Amino acid sequence: MKKNILVATLLAMSVGMGAQNIYQLEDYSNNDLSGTARYVGMGGAMNALGADISLMSSNPAGIGLYRRSDVAGTLSVVSQADADKFNNKSGTHMSFDQLGLVYCMNVDGGSTKFVNIGLGYRKHKNFNRLINTGLNFADPEGGPSQTWQMYDMTEFWGTERDASGNVISCDPTKASPLANMGYETYLYDNAAGSVYNAASNDYHQARWGSIQDYSLSLGFNFSEQFYLGFALGLYNVDYNSYSEYNEYLLGLNTLNQVYDAGNYRLSNRYDISGTGVDFKAGLIVRPIEDNPFRIGFSFTTPTYYSLRSRKSAGIVSVLDHGTYDYGYDLDYEYNLYTPWKFNLSLGTTFFKQLAVGAEYEYSDYSASKITYDDGYDAWGNRDSERDDAIKAESEKYLKGVSTFKIGAEWYVDPKLCIRLGYNYVTSPISKSAFYNQFINSISLDCATTTAYMNPSDINRITVGMGTNFGNFYADLACMFQNQKADFYAFSTQQGNANNINDVPATRIKMNQTKVMLTLGYRF
Repeated sequence: MKKNILVATLLAMSVGMGAQNIYQLEDYSNNDLSGTARYVGMGGAMNALGADISLMSSNPAGIGLYRRSDVAGTLSVVSQADADKFNNKSGTHMSFDQLGLVYCMNVDGGSTKFVNIGLGYRKHKNFNRLINTGLNFADPEGGPSQTWQMYDMTEFWGTERDASGNVISCDPTKASPLANMGYETYLYDNAAGSVYNAASNDYHQARWGSIQDYSLSLGFNFSEQFYLGFALGLYNVDYNSYSEYNEYLLGLNTLNQVYDAGNYRLSNRYDISGTGVDFKAGLIVRPIEDNPFRIGFSFTTPTYYSLRSRKSAGIVSVLDHGTYDYGYDLDYEYNLYTPWKFNLSLGTTFFKQLAVGAEYEYSDYSASKITYDDGYDAWGNRDSERDDAIKAESEKYLKGVSTFKIGAEWYVDPKLCIRLGYNYVTSPISKSAFYNQFINSISLDCATTTAYMNPSDINRITVGMGTNFGNFYADLACMFQNQKADFYAFSTQQGNANNINDVPATRIKMNQTKVMLTLGYRF
């Protein structure tokens, strides 16, 4: 007999659990356009031009071009367009984007002119985002319901039938916590073959937090023609999310008449914390002596993240035959690896007044992966098991991502400059991608969230200006970012593992504006 109210607490600290998918791999593999206002104002196209604190996180050879020490900090205001307030979160917030120091040492030791040390903080990824959307189905009998997904998962993973199709045994706990919550709140019954249709649904999510990048870098100036740099990146992850999915149900009685069957709410509170590490190296070359033209190359190794997830999820159903409540608290650990990143850049100056930079960056997101610590090896070291099913999905649906940057800086006079930039990032996910519930992945063992979206390309236009007062300087920048996505509150494959999602997409906008101020001092 089912219980009306029950909270099940599961703890899995090292093996067997995960709620990850290709969408989290994509989310951790990309990063924002952030740093100093000068860097952003030029669209990030400074990897060959150098001499900006932000370059510790992209091409550390850039700090080799410094000839004076520099310290700077950046604040911004970020606003998401058309964002409705939810969970006491609004679409506008303050952000501390950057703080850094480059200390120059003029060694003048033959070919070695400068050895520069950099220490920096940069907001690598800003998670703040609000989603408010929903669907109304015009068909009197309704449309796809999340109860179909719950039924599918239990049918595929937890139901045994005889040759005639009769249920021998049905165990929704073998499917996923989501399926079990739906079963315990009377939203479906595999033995009876019953599910509901949806009259309408709505979805609301607020997420907040960030990934912070702390860099320690070294830059070298050789003969004023070759600049070499190395950086160690240390990351701190602070991700928070709260979402609610509401569905209004339609049933079919014995006379084949449609009736209002009630509604339910699925809520998810999701927190991720952890650390990461990677390494960066770069080179800038002036191939022609006494010519300002420069070529830059840099790479970033995969970032290794060690993460811990804590979540609480629950369903409350209000049906024509009663009210029911069931939930889970989950706590687990896993590791995530982002792909390699490579950057080729060009830059030059004209008449000592105009600087122009352009660059191309590539990263193959299908190479990202998730592992779980599953014990210790013969030498007492932690041993990891790769999630091969998620890896296969990433190779199928995640793509190589290209980033194009171009920017210019024009000194109107020695104390005033204006900047303009453009930044374009291709979509990392195939349009046919979906949250597959039939893969043999341990990530399904504690899956309670169902929403996902396939984002479009990103277009960013940036403008800025800068002024200096002797050793002090101030820079302003504004970034306009345009991006859309196909959003799905859940997926259903109608019991067929070869199907893709049958739920219609909702087109949403993820446009945002960022205004930045950097204050700095050179000495």
